[in-house]
Amino acid sequence: MRYYTMTELKASGPLDGLDAYTDLLADALYSLHNVTDPDLGATLSTGRIDVTMIVDADTLEEALHKSLTATRTAIHAAGGATPDWERMIREVGTQARELTDA
Repeated sequence: MRYYTMTELKASGPLDGLDAYTDLLADALYSLHNVTDPDLGATLSTGRIDVTMIVDADTLEEALHKSLTATRTAIHAAGGATPDWERMIREVGTQARELTDA
């Protein structure tokens, strides 16, 4: 099955370099394998970053895991850090929905 996922991230620290960082993050997302159509949107003034992608998985849980793993990989590839990721990801939020043929 195919799932569309969105992960909402919140940048911490000074936001003056966020625009340049989101460019690096987008490049890292586009270079990922095992995901389709990755994209991101950001609100530079608040530090909110939304990462979306489509993943193939057998279950919703597997789709969420693949999406979160890909997002974290891209963050690291772009030079970012993910301290307390496991705790923080529950607070920020991730969602997924199964895609169906129209």
